[in-house]
Amino acid sequence: MHKRDLGCSGLYRISRVLITSASIESRLANVLNTLPALLPMRRGAIVVLTAEGELETTASSGVEHASSGARYIPAKAAIDKIVAKGAPLVVPDICKSDLFQDELQSILSGTGQVTFIGVPMKVDQETLGTLWIDRAKDGATRTQFEEEVRFLSMVANLAARAIRLHRHENRDGQPIVSEEVAREVSSADKELPESARQRPTRIDWIIGENPALKRLVESVKIVARTNSAVLLRGESGTGKEFFAKAIHELSPRRKKPFVKLNCAALSAGVLESELFGHEKGAFTGAISQRAGRFELADGGTLLLDEIGEISPAFQAKLLRVLQEGELERVGGTKTLKVDVRLICATNKDLEAAVAEGEFRADLYYRINVVPLFLPPLRERNGDIPRLARVFLDRFNKENNRDLAFTPAALDLLSKCNFPGNVRELENCVRRTATLACSATIVPSDFSCQNDQCFSSTLWKSAGQPLGGHTTSGLATGLGYPNGPGDLTVTPNLTDRELLISAMEKAGWVQAKAARILGLTPRQVGYALRRHRIQVKKI
Repeated sequence: MHKRDLGCSGLYRISRVLITSASIESRLANVLNTLPALLPMRRGAIVVLTAEGELETTASSGVEHASSGARYIPAKAAIDKIVAKGAPLVVPDICKSDLFQDELQSILSGTGQVTFIGVPMKVDQETLGTLWIDRAKDGATRTQFEEEVRFLSMVANLAARAIRLHRHENRDGQPIVSEEVAREVSSADKELPESARQRPTRIDWIIGENPALKRLVESVKIVARTNSAVLLRGESGTGKEFFAKAIHELSPRRKKPFVKLNCAALSAGVLESELFGHEKGAFTGAISQRAGRFELADGGTLLLDEIGEISPAFQAKLLRVLQEGELERVGGTKTLKVDVRLICATNKDLEAAVAEGEFRADLYYRINVVPLFLPPLRERNGDIPRLARVFLDRFNKENNRDLAFTPAALDLLSKCNFPGNVRELENCVRRTATLACSATIVPSDFSCQNDQCFSSTLWKSAGQPLGGHTTSGLATGLGYPNGPGDLTVTPNLTDRELLISAMEKAGWVQAKAARILGLTPRQVGYALRRHRIQVKKI
């Protein structure tokens, strides 16, 4: 085993490599060339996230195919897990891990058992990439692994600071001398402005590498800097609340409250009390004064979910607060000033609601300053396995389990459309993990493979394979591509015709039509308004 030198001397050697005037690629390569003298390392690589969110091998040592370009990413599944969780990963024997099953031959290459150690490269909670090494399994103890992880984490963070400084240099066009690089490596970004040091730059709770999602995240970062009202639009289960939280956390208001309220299923009176507050004795049961959500969010951010469900009468009251920044509590006469950044969310077709007089046009223009459209999960190619692993890791931590997916299980998940989007995927993972009979989840563990999945039943009744697409785009357009469960599907049937057919079969009862189509009554109502279909009275 190589002689270990993981203290100050080892870090000093790494720092000396990073503060040279060589290119960033050369410096990172020299970091990897220095590590074998400090660790029993066989191979290793530094993998960096590009501006587009793609993984790119910037430096490597002993990795086959590295000369063919940065697109080849060894141990990619493990790297994805490290980046997604922002935490180190130790796999004592890669032969026993599903993360490496697709590339065991190239990794082992005639050696015995191999241990993998990977750590995130972080600066101020932002993960810029991953540093990983592997080595022959040598009976190292848990304490030794922990020592190596601590050392590699410090090395990775030093390298991450050098990378970020390099990016600042390229952006500003200003050379950074070696002395300043040395100060950056050793003083944790003291040269950056105060606001840049304190404001987070990565949204850890939004997971995915799909280009559409990446573009949305970049838009969120830009929008967060302002006080403009934002309207989050997308299907149910796409994570509108998480994006609202991201806007708040990335904004100058992040140290003030983030308050949220779901407007659906609340009467106008209850909604008014919830938002504006009430005075003692304002109505029966008002035994004390109560501040409303606007007051609680003063100086911060207020999320109004399901904004499309509020009544026309209350829309006028809400408009006044948004226009003037003033309100009175229910039963009160004192005018209160509030400073609130408003974020609204809906899956309703507000344009159709405005056209039909259900939603005030002036309120629509007030809340629709910056519209952001959240992509459904079925359009986020490649994100389902990544999300599924994150949800399973979360389940394992909460329940003290150690479950893992087989590649075949992840492949099956990838073929599902998940009409309920991320929320349904998480429920699927939790249900499967709860009922799993062994530590490894295989395709047969999923309820859809045992005729116990409602969505799967609808797909099969429409003559479609699991996760397949229906002949009509109606369900796909609304986020429920599982197809009609009790209709004879005609090829090339339009969305409008399929909806009318379902309504006629249901006697024009929206709830029955919803069951036929595999939708919710609210989504059927949305589709009827979008297609301008007049509901018949029978």
